[in-house]
Amino acid sequence: MPGEARAPFNSTKADIVLRSSDHVYFRVFRCMLVFASPFFESMFDLPQPLKKNTDDETFDGLDVIQVQENSRTLDTLLRFCYPAAIKDPILEDMDEIEEVLEAAMKYGMEDVEESVRKIMAAPSLVERNPLGLFAIACRHGFEPEARTAARYSLHHPSPTHDNITITRLPENITQGLADYRSRCSHAARTLCDNLDWLKQSQTHSFHEWWTSCCPCDSRADVRYLTHGTYPREWWANYMEETSLALEESPCGAAVTKNVANAVERASNCPSCRRRAHQQMDYFTQALALELDKTIAKVSNNQIAVATRN
Repeated sequence: MPGEARAPFNSTKADIVLRSSDHVYFRVFRCMLVFASPFFESMFDLPQPLKKNTDDETFDGLDVIQVQENSRTLDTLLRFCYPAAIKDPILEDMDEIEEVLEAAMKYGMEDVEESVRKIMAAPSLVERNPLGLFAIACRHGFEPEARTAARYSLHHPSPTHDNITITRLPENITQGLADYRSRCSHAARTLCDNLDWLKQSQTHSFHEWWTSCCPCDSRADVRYLTHGTYPREWWANYMEETSLALEESPCGAAVTKNVANAVERASNCPSCRRRAHQQMDYFTQALALELDKTIAKVSNNQIAVATRN
């Protein structure tokens, strides 16, 4: 059954009606459509016939323009066009984001397109669904948003075949994303296996703790040899666990994944028990910061090129 849109698109002062594909009628103002869309501006500039066709649809005496978008998409699109007194709608569903984006591009609503692109780059949204946003960005040639989503995808386990299939992306793009992830994982493992960066950023407290004597067993692993001192066994175990975690998800969150287990193992030593928590907090923050710098240097040019094709 035909229905009428909710406020503010039910105003009796409106002068034109848009009808969605699912037969919902939106009372709107021509001037708002003209300001927001060159498409509608051109439409309203066309000469109008002196005598209306009796077959032309009207709604409460107003001319009706039929559009292809459904009522959900049309409602969201129009809310972006209305004055600041009306809050911008919240977009979280991937299908709705793409539908509104495509409608904005079709009608030449550049301000709406820009607003949607800003929403796509919002950390809270891209963190939840980086793969979905990556797919939307690639399909529409949005390179900055694609790069951001690719980076955030590292916070999650590697996409499964089913996840990739859902994105409906060409194989060259999905392969480019997989290659980018592989390079990031390699860079993260290299960072764990070479602690030269630590010597540049460590505090005096950490240096003093690292080189101090304690009852803990040490491990003769040259990867972690620093200041002529091999690491404690529990710390070396933490690094191996973290290296594996970073291979799966090369991001800062993986650095803290195994800290609690490391501190618990350290509690068996009366010396480490007092200081392990503090020093691990420092070390994991330093490692996460260095990891961010390292990942930022990893090229994702394949993704950039794919968005331009």
